[in-house]
Amino acid sequence: MRCRSLLLIGPRQVAWKVEELAPLQPDEVLIETSAGAISIGSELPLYCGTARSSTPARYPRMTGYESVGTVLACGSSVQRFQRGDRVVAFYGHRTHGVLSEKKAIKVPEDISDPLALLAILTCDVAKGIRKLAPQEDERVVITGAGAIGLLTLFVLRAYGVETVDVVEPRPERRNQALQLGAHAALTPEATKDMHQVYPVGLECSSRNAAFELLQAQMAPGGRICVLADGNVEPLVLTPAFHEKELLIVGSSDGWDYQTHAAWYFDVVRENSRGLERVFDYQTTAGDLIATFVGLASGAIAPTKVLVRYGPDHR
Repeated sequence: MRCRSLLLIGPRQVAWKVEELAPLQPDEVLIETSAGAISIGSELPLYCGTARSSTPARYPRMTGYESVGTVLACGSSVQRFQRGDRVVAFYGHRTHGVLSEKKAIKVPEDISDPLALLAILTCDVAKGIRKLAPQEDERVVITGAGAIGLLTLFVLRAYGVETVDVVEPRPERRNQALQLGAHAALTPEATKDMHQVYPVGLECSSRNAAFELLQAQMAPGGRICVLADGNVEPLVLTPAFHEKELLIVGSSDGWDYQTHAAWYFDVVRENSRGLERVFDYQTTAGDLIATFVGLASGAIAPTKVLVRYGPDHR
């Protein structure tokens, strides 16, 4: 079987590569992709060649990571899946994926593709939240209501945190935050007149101005987690960090994708709060290259992109 993979071959240069899939190993499954996602905060800097990293950029490299699809075949020792099962996994912008069964998550029949895809990033933000361990009655502030910020809000509310405020300059994203259960959705300018301070904060914007604002709004001894990738610009400690003796931690990847997914599917089945609306732009696999061009030029500026696959979308 042939697979098509979208490779980044240089800054602002992507191309589909066709390759023959190797025979399945005993513990592997073959997945046909039905949907994927563009995580703009992570992928756009990589596409543009502007991502900050501890290692030099190397090409060609695979693009994307969140994918959902159907199992077409199983290796001889696979126990957890059978042909026809839906799964969500990490293998990027590909028409097919081959991976160990341990790296795939089974998706219940009543969970939509968009909600299934969000099992990955909600686990990533949950890891950072768990590091701070906010109490239900502690007031929390989030800077940035892009995809990571909105998913952070969703998980905090699902964990039982009662009061979560969001700081975001774009009005449509503030509206999304309110729909997902934010107590208040504020412009950065509005915080200047606030006397409210927070014991817990999460930085989800990748912008230093937001990080500075967050430090200013923290209570003495406050706890901050930086959930944004940090691949856009440096985040700088302000005098408030020392004066208030703040605790600041970073977080990346998820804490336990299988365990989190079981919890997450139960939560969204009970009340998704319209979480799938985080995907505010849809494209197809056949239009992926044009979509990256539009994102890089600013012609489109969505929160998160849903990518449809299938015979008519390639």
